[in-house]
Amino acid sequence: MTTKAAHKNLKVVIPARGGSKGVPKKNVRLLNGIPLIVYPIRAAQKSKYVSQIYVSTDDQQIAGIAEAHGASIIHRPAQYATDSALDIDVMRHAVKHLNDHEDIIHLRATTPMVKPSMIGAAVEYFLDNLGCTGLRSAHEAPETAYKSFKKTGTYWEGLFNHEYEGDYYNWARQDLPKTYQPNGSIDIIRPNHFMHNDTLHGTKMLAFVTPFMHDIDTIDDFKTIEAIYG
Repeated sequence: MTTKAAHKNLKVVIPARGGSKGVPKKNVRLLNGIPLIVYPIRAAQKSKYVSQIYVSTDDQQIAGIAEAHGASIIHRPAQYATDSALDIDVMRHAVKHLNDHEDIIHLRATTPMVKPSMIGAAVEYFLDNLGCTGLRSAHEAPETAYKSFKKTGTYWEGLFNHEYEGDYYNWARQDLPKTYQPNGSIDIIRPNHFMHNDTLHGTKMLAFVTPFMHDIDTIDDFKTIEAIYG
């Protein structure tokens, strides 16, 4: 049996808490007539690399909608559903609930336009690079971070002074390295790593580059995606 065949079907875990403050009830708000939480569920259902789909939530409405669309529920304790709760704690709870240390596809309702083909491409890339400690998706930033500043006292300071001398932040964009923005469209995490370490993706974080992916955090984000994909 090949490596890919042995690891073909992975579980999906979709964290979706009920206490969003920026957009109340964000995960069940309709996007082009469909609850937001349903988008990653449907994408996962259409992927040949997915065995089971779980939604980790503290909210009964989210749980009801997710179950109605074919997902199983991991009932998340309140301490893992606060604004300050970390993904690693949510995922550790999920692993303990499932009693399974197999690799996990991590999807999010807040990046709803993930496609089954993207899930497949990420899993295949991951299976070809099993020496990694995790996979994380990102798209190219519209402006390289090498042109960004941090504020030191009353002055601006370049972020990469340890790499370059002079005013490299004024160089032509083409002469500076590309940088990438994590977008949460699809990550793959490894319980055998993060259950025993303090980093979710580890130090060998496999770089999976995607097209630009819209993230939903505000009402305007809903309107933007509806206008583009409606």
